[in-house]
Amino acid sequence: MDDPKNFRKINEIERNIIFTSLSDISSKLLPIMDNIGNFLYISLKKLTKQNHYPDIYLISNELFKAIEKVNETDKVVFGGLYFGFIKKGRLYLSLEGVEFLYNSGIFSEFRRLYVNENGEKSILYGNNILKNMMVKAPSNLKEKDFLLVFNELNEIIAIAQSQVEYNSIQKIKPQDIIAINLRDKGFYLRKDQ
Repeated sequence: MDDPKNFRKINEIERNIIFTSLSDISSKLLPIMDNIGNFLYISLKKLTKQNHYPDIYLISNELFKAIEKVNETDKVVFGGLYFGFIKKGRLYLSLEGVEFLYNSGIFSEFRRLYVNENGEKSILYGNNILKNMMVKAPSNLKEKDFLLVFNELNEIIAIAQSQVEYNSIQKIKPQDIIAINLRDKGFYLRKDQ
């Protein structure tokens, strides 16, 4: 957020996009809009080749007031929590947004996939999740499920989408992909600065 004048509270259209996107993930996410809807801001900064889509941030009223007071010659590098971005009428949650919702008890029923240390390293390099990385998978896992990926220290390291059902995991080879890495914590180290 380069300029405090370059972002504003989300409007009704953006609110509906976020509401619809969250409801597609789970109807249990809908009450969150009542709690955080007034704290969501959209970045209107110039969209570069690397950033084609508007970013959504979760910013407290106090922080936004402080940002508004920043002189025009000063730059605001970050403000609040990066919640995700809007692309083609959909909200794509950021890993920070997912972690915020999880820590708020919102994602408690979501499927969790635990990976070993080698799997964690591989995932943080942007790789997909292979069967031989898995420590524990949910017994009710279905293909195309949204997954929270945890390391052995119980830390969220990625969000992923399952590619197999639980019943078929035993039948596949150790090097077969069981989930597609959607976003991992290593992304921020890999992207251009």
